Amino acid sequence: MKKKRIMEAKYSDEEWVERMFDKSNSYTTKANAETSLRVFDHFAKQQIGLNGESKDTLISQYQEMFAQEKPDIQGICISLDKFVRFMSKSHDEIAVGNGSTFKAKAPKTMRNYFGFIKNYLRICHGIRLTNEDVQDFVQFPTQRKQLREPVSLENLKMICNRASPTRRALYLVLISSGMRLGEGLSLKKSNFHLDESPVRVTLRADDTKTKEERETYISSEALERLQPILDSNGDDEYLFHNSKRIDFAVRTEVREFGYLRSRLGLTKRYDSSVRFLVHIHAFRAYFHTKASQKHGSDYANALDGHGAYLKQYYREDPKERAQKYLELQSELFIEWKQLETEKTKDKLMDNMKTQMDKMQTEIERLLKFNQATTV
Repeated sequence: MKKKRIMEAKYSDEEWVERMFDKSNSYTTKANAETSLRVFDHFAKQQIGLNGESKDTLISQYQEMFAQEKPDIQGICISLDKFVRFMSKSHDEIAVGNGSTFKAKAPKTMRNYFGFIKNYLRICHGIRLTNEDVQDFVQFPTQRKQLREPVSLENLKMICNRASPTRRALYLVLISSGMRLGEGLSLKKSNFHLDESPVRVTLRADDTKTKEERETYISSEALERLQPILDSNGDDEYLFHNSKRIDFAVRTEVREFGYLRSRLGLTKRYDSSVRFLVHIHAFRAYFHTKASQKHGSDYANALDGHGAYLKQYYREDPKERAQKYLELQSELFIEWKQLETEKTKDKLMDNMKTQMDKMQTEIERLLKFNQATTV
């Protein structure tokens, strides 16, 4: 008589989500994994017209198709192709919470969610689809890539001028260092080498997207705005928020930046896209452009931790790297840097003052002349 199996040899949905988190150590990945399951469940309900556990019902059909003597891979992939098409359209009849309805997903998001579901089917339900299977039967919409418009110095000045003191400091830190938003929000006083010039910042491996420790710098302008925050915080306190989780803090900052952007009227979007021309992640792009123009892309990649950066290809003496930043620093000034319109205005004011001084001198000369002729 066979012994009863004590443990079920499969992962639950919750265990799979935690597995995704453990693998990536990213709350964003965990949130995307959870969202992909919800989106797939919406799709399943639309396909089989049932309430409740529609996702599980559809997956049971996949399992039957996969367990056949000759697995019906094509049938499973055709269903998943319909899943992709489902994501490409808005569905006003599907409520997703907070009074919102299901909105069409961007091509990149669709591929991301599909990848999660493909992994989920294999890990949790034993349905293995190869990349070749997907290429043969699943068609993804083409990602239309528009040229990204650089955020202007004028807009950056406007944003910083209208931001709260803490957010102004955060924005200047991001702009002058090339950090990602999540990296900036992970900063504590202990990350900064305040006895050095320029101020060096060590980003710990656990706090970077690439999970590699790296170093960058902040400008003296950013330090000026940051100093009051440094003075009022302990070594192990987050400088820019009180959240226990960085992903919560990131969501808050993205939302608050959206409010500020609306107040400033910077709401233009790219054509056929939900992406705004001006967004908080553009600060990093501004840094990368300035650093690349000044010292080349290898230098920029080394400081901002871009994916193209490989340590074995870029090893520079720390003193030389710091000296190069001092040469770059003025290009990263925002509040301390004048716009061309401000320079023109100052020049006009100087010219007007010169003309007024000349007029005053001429008036005084005429008065003296009149006094002399009267006597």
